Amino acid sequence: MKYTLPAILLSTFMVHTASAAIQTEGDWGKAQFYGSLRLLLTHEKGRDTDVADGISRLGLKGFINLDHSWQGTYRIEGRVIADSGTIFSDQSDFHERVTYIGLKNNDIGEVRLGKQYSPHYLWTILPIDITLHNPRHYNVRWNATENSSIREANSISYFTPKYNGFSFAALAEIDRADSESSGIDSFNIAAKYNSGPWQVALSYYDRSDNLRINGVEKPDADTIAATLQYKQGNHKAVLRYQTEDISDGDEFKTLGGYYAYNFDNYQGLEAQARIYNLNNGAISGNQLAIGLTKKFAKKGQVFIEYVKYDDDAKLLKTGRNNDVTLGYKLNF
Repeated sequence: MKYTLPAILLSTFMVHTASAAIQTEGDWGKAQFYGSLRLLLTHEKGRDTDVADGISRLGLKGFINLDHSWQGTYRIEGRVIADSGTIFSDQSDFHERVTYIGLKNNDIGEVRLGKQYSPHYLWTILPIDITLHNPRHYNVRWNATENSSIREANSISYFTPKYNGFSFAALAEIDRADSESSGIDSFNIAAKYNSGPWQVALSYYDRSDNLRINGVEKPDADTIAATLQYKQGNHKAVLRYQTEDISDGDEFKTLGGYYAYNFDNYQGLEAQARIYNLNNGAISGNQLAIGLTKKFAKKGQVFIEYVKYDDDAKLLKTGRNNDVTLGYKLNF
């Protein structure tokens, strides 16, 4: 049954040519079937050349109109391992990505329950992500913010409406399987402000659960992150700072900068550069990524990138090395 789901969805939903979305919508609500297939040709120093998956996924999202002011929102998303042809396997099932339901009112905000993106990720990490690139190299983070801060299982969140440019959000992870607590295991509070081309966001994350979503035990940590973004015309620039107070180690700091430029004379062509400095008090290292991307509206991208670690960064991120990647991303 798992393997026939995409075929069932494709035969069920109407294709709206104006938006190229596979969706159906009516007085009852909206349902959209979507996907992003991402394949990479990579050559990493010490790892040889490989055709690899770039975190492909399929999903279903939308809302149900409950009455004139309330909506029930939902999203179900699963991994597709495109290089080997594995769809919704035991290792990449829906629960491995995003599965939540919510209750939304435009004047009150939205509550979500399930496995979902954290405000920390949405507001302070996503703006600096080069998400189309080799996933081995983007999101250079440490300890507390690895593994579980992107998508939190067993969680409940609340996102406010926007008030004069301000938005606020909170998330709590509650998992009775955690042996260190009987109530809230970890929580995240965040704020965001938008004004014209500017966006600033601040996030505090208290991680006190001893077992993360992938079964790996991690130390407790308190994390503070701030992101400043400017996006207008051909330019996008982001500055991000994060500090983590880790219970069984030194404080770990990351400072990142990102810049992208869209060329007027070559529609969809964008140059990107990002640098991350990693500092645990004793070692300070740098990761540099540069890339060139050709975008085809929202339907796809082809790109080339180069990622380089200096010697100290290689010590701090064991197993990572310099890499050249060619990639193709197709959305529907």
